[in-house]
Amino acid sequence: MRALAAIELLLIRVSVRGVQVGILDIVFLARHDYLVRAVRARNEHRSDGCDDVAVLIRDRDRHGAMRRGESLSVELRSLVSHGLVARRRQIATRRATMKLATYERIRAVFASTPCDAYPDLDAIRAECPECTLDALVSIYSQESSRKIRATHGKHVRAIEAHAKRYVLGEDVFSIAANVDFPACQLMRLLLEYLLGVGHKSVGGVLRDPFGRIPEVPERGTPAAEYGAKLCARLRADVERVVAWDHQASPAVDVLRHNAGKEYEDLLEELLTNERIPFVTEQDLRADGHARTPDIKLEVPIAVKGRIVNWIDSKASFSDPVVHVEKGTEQFQGYVNRFGPGMVIYWHGIIDELNTDPNVLLVDAFPDTKDIVKLKMI
Repeated sequence: MRALAAIELLLIRVSVRGVQVGILDIVFLARHDYLVRAVRARNEHRSDGCDDVAVLIRDRDRHGAMRRGESLSVELRSLVSHGLVARRRQIATRRATMKLATYERIRAVFASTPCDAYPDLDAIRAECPECTLDALVSIYSQESSRKIRATHGKHVRAIEAHAKRYVLGEDVFSIAANVDFPACQLMRLLLEYLLGVGHKSVGGVLRDPFGRIPEVPERGTPAAEYGAKLCARLRADVERVVAWDHQASPAVDVLRHNAGKEYEDLLEELLTNERIPFVTEQDLRADGHARTPDIKLEVPIAVKGRIVNWIDSKASFSDPVVHVEKGTEQFQGYVNRFGPGMVIYWHGIIDELNTDPNVLLVDAFPDTKDIVKLKMI
């Protein structure tokens, strides 16, 4: 049920930001029966009596009744926007630290979860009550992305076999579940192989299948022998995978981007409220700086006894692999240019990673009592 609510929020936020992703149609965006069977099996063992199947069917029917590109009303836009801002303010000072051993246990669960299934976050939180829902969702997203990158090459090499199954009538979700690869990523490879779509162009096809997929396949492509019927099926299936793929959909990418922007806006708001003068990344780049943090303080502050000249905002959990392999180099560049600084991982940090004397890792904006400001003369 939580996953379906997340899908509803995702669809709303894509519209709120003014980005139209063509995934709503007057026909049902049906998901394959595999998911319904899996959800039903899980519900049979749930003690709370929740019925995700009923919610799944209800939401499918309601979304199916909407027309593609239908905009939200001004009232709903305002309501959603105010709700998101209120929630961001609520979590601005929430603490979410975690031990490395706990993180590895959680990561192992997510790594073993099939790509078309939703992990049981309630069960994980019961075992790790210190973990916030935001932290778990962020870790799951990071692990899913890592899994996609690790297996992408294998599916590129096997795309001819995948495409053969598809053109013979097997549902794209069934194939994706069988090979344990997100349906959207599989559809990208199918479009490239069957229609000859360029790698850089396939994203546009996912966003506008009815405008980008031709009525009839071009001659010389593997899809040519199957004619207009295959193109019609591809258009419908692109809408389905974008609507239902919770790991690799373009709508998910938009959501991640928007979440990052919202947290940057929140950071600027909190600094303004504390009357701490700063310049933004855009200001620094306008002055000719290439690689810059999100915030450069005009006057340094001290946080828990540590000097802070700059702040970087991360709308994620402090994944140790990403932090060590990419973050360390990135942050050291900031240290070399601007001196010591601070990184806010809004969805939580791992205690053992906070070892760099020049880069303070925190999981929330510091309390006023923990901030020491220099007085302007």
